[in-house]
Amino acid sequence: MKWLNLSVLICLLLNVGYQYYKYQKFISHTQFITAKIVNQYKKKNYWVLKLKNKNIEFYTTTKDDLKDILNKNVEVGVITKKISFWDYITKFYAPTFNLGILETPKYEKFIEKQHSDKKIANIFKALFFGDSLYYDTRQKLSALGISHLFALSGLHLAIISGVLYLLLTPIYNIFLPPYRNRNICLGITILIILFLYLWFVNFPPSLVRSFIMESLVFVFAYFLRDILSFKLLFLAIIVSLVLFPNFIVSIGFFLSVMGVFLIFLFFKYFKLNFINGLIILPIYLYIMMLPIAHYFFGNFNIYQLLSPFVTILFNVLYPIEIILHLIGLGNMFDEVIKSYLSLGDKYITFYTPFWFFYGYLIILGYLASKPLHNQNHYRL
Repeated sequence: MKWLNLSVLICLLLNVGYQYYKYQKFISHTQFITAKIVNQYKKKNYWVLKLKNKNIEFYTTTKDDLKDILNKNVEVGVITKKISFWDYITKFYAPTFNLGILETPKYEKFIEKQHSDKKIANIFKALFFGDSLYYDTRQKLSALGISHLFALSGLHLAIISGVLYLLLTPIYNIFLPPYRNRNICLGITILIILFLYLWFVNFPPSLVRSFIMESLVFVFAYFLRDILSFKLLFLAIIVSLVLFPNFIVSIGFFLSVMGVFLIFLFFKYFKLNFINGLIILPIYLYIMMLPIAHYFFGNFNIYQLLSPFVTILFNVLYPIEIILHLIGLGNMFDEVIKSYLSLGDKYITFYTPFWFFYGYLIILGYLASKPLHNQNHYRL
């Protein structure tokens, strides 16, 4: 265990050193960068923009008469004075100039052409490419309790992994030499494809955590270790923060971690089987995540109670939508989606009190640490 702690510490120091090198290079002179607009809103007589690329995430303002440029790729000059190292690795504000909008990639145009409603197109671009959702769409999804379905996370990665496994297995059965271990080769191939997808969608925090978890599960399973262990989750958190220190201030990363924590907590007390995994678990997750989600997001209406069943349905519809969009028939369920979203038009707002939130986390920590006489963890 000491060698693992030492390895993590060395990796952390090396990464911090590398980040500091990039920071010094970044602030040495005015930069011209390419980034994506991940948030846009008007404040008084100017626009607030949030930009992100693979290296930095920052805010800027402009008085230019902008239209809707959410999720557009732009090229912009950044004045880098007065940016601290902590700000650089988390988020910062910087004045910008000469903002120019780049051409929309062909793969995004391909999705957009399949939908007459740009908000529906925006939803699918969020599902496939990690684009930001429009504000009113976010409010409706929050009210319906399904925001997690439209932020790339472990659920999406698990579904994509399953689809890849089904598609690649027949190929491996034909071409793989019989003396090779098919599952190991398939696992490594899938992880490589998932990493390329991660790079493509710009390393969103919840998806990074999911990829690291999936990689560790693969390693743990190979060495016949417990894959439903809180130690595995803790290791994934450490690795994520070592590689991406900015995740420490990410709400998405925290919610993603808590989702997995609650799954492990569930299987600490209940057996892993079909009914528990497919039906009971989504209902349990919805109930247990309520106090946590409502500490950050307050929207609620009565239809939110259906969200566990919508989550179950999503597991089937997501791969179907991928196939439909690949063949140009992505608009098949647009009217159904519009009707469902309209249920989130009206909602009330309530937030989990500060004292209840932290008390709840303490109780969850106690339940996770409490020893059981009959552990229900499973080894592969």
